[in-house]
Amino acid sequence: MAERDELPEPGEEAAGAGRRRRPVELILVVVFCYLAGLLDVLLGIVLIFSRYSAEGEMDGVRQLVTISGAVTLLFGFLEMSLASVVARGDRKARVTLTALLAIGFGLDLLVFGIDTTAWYELADVLLSAAVIVVLWTGRVARYFARSSA
Repeated sequence: MAERDELPEPGEEAAGAGRRRRPVELILVVVFCYLAGLLDVLLGIVLIFSRYSAEGEMDGVRQLVTISGAVTLLFGFLEMSLASVVARGDRKARVTLTALLAIGFGLDLLVFGIDTTAWYELADVLLSAAVIVVLWTGRVARYFARSSA
């Protein structure tokens, strides 16, 4: 074993050797959560600015689009913040992130139902669905099953 001031040599155990390694899939989920969150932030900004388009002249539609954009923006920031907590193996964060992604999934489908030219909403739907599936299956599910509550 290396001394305290030295880094351990390859093959030697580090000080925190009792910690479990994160599965590669979990790291990918965290990266995808950051991507989905960033995409939601960008989509929220686009939705907020789209209220000024010529098509949305009615006040009720403008207000709905602005609120939808603000909620999407907020969900994006929450997704990115929860991703780092999920990376540490927190079960409650996994459930919260799943609920948040499911709500965002529904909102994205709603927006796509209103504006079928919003192809970027489908990209967000597919990314969210992929994150949810990987988060609850395979090695990632086993990783959370073994983590402390």
